[in-house]
Amino acid sequence: MPAPNGSGSKGSAPLGKHPHEKSVFYRFSILLLFVIAAFALMYGVVKFLTAEPISPPAENPAKIQPSAKPLTSLTPPATPQNPAPPIKSLPTPAPAQPTLIEPPPSPPEGIDAKPPAMAALDVLEKFLTAKTLSERLPIIETKTAEAEIAASCLAGALPPTKSTVIEAQETNPTEEVIDFYFNVDFEAENGRTNPQTILLRSRGGSDPKVVADPFLDLYGGRLAAYAAKPTDKSETFQVIANAVASCTDPLIANREKKLTLKLLARDNTKEIAQAYFGKLSKIGEMLNDGTYSLSYGKAKSCTIMLRWNIEDNPQHPYLEAIQIKALDWNP
Repeated sequence: MPAPNGSGSKGSAPLGKHPHEKSVFYRFSILLLFVIAAFALMYGVVKFLTAEPISPPAENPAKIQPSAKPLTSLTPPATPQNPAPPIKSLPTPAPAQPTLIEPPPSPPEGIDAKPPAMAALDVLEKFLTAKTLSERLPIIETKTAEAEIAASCLAGALPPTKSTVIEAQETNPTEEVIDFYFNVDFEAENGRTNPQTILLRSRGGSDPKVVADPFLDLYGGRLAAYAAKPTDKSETFQVIANAVASCTDPLIANREKKLTLKLLARDNTKEIAQAYFGKLSKIGEMLNDGTYSLSYGKAKSCTIMLRWNIEDNPQHPYLEAIQIKALDWNP
């Protein structure tokens, strides 16, 4: 085997440079750059650690004042590519206005405004406590002749009363009439009482007045006087009537065909008189009709025409109710 150097050649050729071998200058440059970078890094770290905090520049306190207006963002909001249509604000409903109610007119000077029933009671008290007819005339209404009134119980003082109570109030808007019915108990002999019904009426808003004719018929005795003695004249009276669906008096001719009206001064009191009428009469039809404010067993203020029947049994004449002229007291 031949030797490595080729002992058979005349001279040896030099070996070429290794491909990965660097020059001395290149190695020195790399080292220098590393030293410079390390020095710069150390300088930066030292500078950062030894630096003082930077304070904001001081401003004049006098120039710093709160703004009266709210702060708004300087950056406008981003507008979407497809903005939604603006929402219309709903109209604000107007506040409810209070209902204007005109106050009632003030009463004339010196006159106190009172409820109608209280005003009627005041007039009734004047009527009951009056001593003379001249005191009563301004506060009554009547169709009775002046001469008859002058001879009646209204010409003088009436007995004291034990109680005065309003029983009912009825209004007729068509005729602008308000009726006030009062129950009045007069003192009578032996500690008893004389119960009566007295009507006061207000017309067209005027002051109430005592309707005198029913008072004269009942308290004044005109009905009792007519019922005491037969006469050939018919008369009209204003009474409290209570219908009974029978006739129990055996002396009344054909009583099975007749009915009874009790004529009272007040409901639930003893009748002043009794009158009779036929079942097939106009009064009987009214009671059976059901559309009238008149029924059996229920007392009602009525204006009734009476006569004495002396034909059926001359030996036993009786009062006959021939017509109910009104289902109220209407002088």
